[in-house]
Amino acid sequence: MGFVANFPERGLARIEIESGRIASVQIVGPPDGEMPYVSPGLIDIQLNGFAGVDFCDAGLDATKVPDILPALWKTGVTTFCPTVITNTQEGLLQCFRALEAARRLDPRFARCAPCYHLEGPYISPGGSRGAHNPKVMRPPDWKEFMELQESAGGRIGIVTLAPELPGALDFIRRARDAGLVVAMGHTDATPDQIHQGAEAGARLNTHLGNGCPQMIDRHRTPLWAQLAINKLAASMICDGFHLPPDLVQVIHRSKGIDGCVLITDAVHVAGLQPGRYKLVDLDIELLPTGQVVMADRHSMAGSAVSMNRAVKVFMDYAGVTLGEAIQAATANPSRLLGRYETCGEVREGQPANLTLFRVGGDRLEIEKTILNGETVYERPASSAASPGL
Repeated sequence: MGFVANFPERGLARIEIESGRIASVQIVGPPDGEMPYVSPGLIDIQLNGFAGVDFCDAGLDATKVPDILPALWKTGVTTFCPTVITNTQEGLLQCFRALEAARRLDPRFARCAPCYHLEGPYISPGGSRGAHNPKVMRPPDWKEFMELQESAGGRIGIVTLAPELPGALDFIRRARDAGLVVAMGHTDATPDQIHQGAEAGARLNTHLGNGCPQMIDRHRTPLWAQLAINKLAASMICDGFHLPPDLVQVIHRSKGIDGCVLITDAVHVAGLQPGRYKLVDLDIELLPTGQVVMADRHSMAGSAVSMNRAVKVFMDYAGVTLGEAIQAATANPSRLLGRYETCGEVREGQPANLTLFRVGGDRLEIEKTILNGETVYERPASSAASPGL
């Protein structure tokens, strides 16, 4: 299989695929405005659900989990981390068991979901809790976590926690030594506690600028420490609601493009009609504007954004190039995960997980999504000009 497409800021390239991997990449000319762009498949390391599939539902039906794939492929996503949020221990166990069962049922789901993200229950019940239920939050417990890890087949790869909780620093060290990515989020920590978490081994800020109290001290806030610590990458929800343009610019300038990771934090209502829904045991509402909020308006409750839109919002808000925005949605999360199944860049030897797209008005218009060398989504010919594909 071979095709010709534009590399952002590099020119026209011919790409050959053999046995599910990229066999060769050759620049064959200057950029061609008639041709689509090519990038690694988009990567979302924080996805709670999409198109009616809810990874956080303790009653999740494993046979329905792969139904999420066509909707995600349509947005250019080939790799994602199913994210399970704060719940009872039994509820979390049931979620991970369902995800593991789905892997056995559908190899393509297994290929797209190299690991899972546990967001909570080890987070702050204070002003930073967001849409998480404080009644089932608890301090980090390594023995309890290992029970979850066993139910997940050892595939929990990211844990988001609050570093100020009792036992958190020891938990971070253990998780780091076990090869997990530890992220700090939904935290009411002091700056010193953020620094201690980073020194213990945390590597990421979960949805920086969100999951924090509405009112904070102007100086002694965890936000400044999270911005200042260079080794902490920052994930961002660029949906037009969670972060204003000024803050996106500040995060980008503080972290540099190498430290920016785009996520959707999408919940299962993404792609559904506006209305009221359940997230775990809490009432949420998808507004006609596309914003997802708690029904009592206490806070937002995840998002309904797609990754191909998040890339364009990041471009517009941060003033970055297309290539830089793509990096924040591909190479950066791939490097953070450190898993061979992900395609971090379009080069020889990488898995042939690719997205071909054009830049539309408010999003990337996806023309084709390729997973392991197989075309899993192609935009209807009547709605897209795709010369050379």
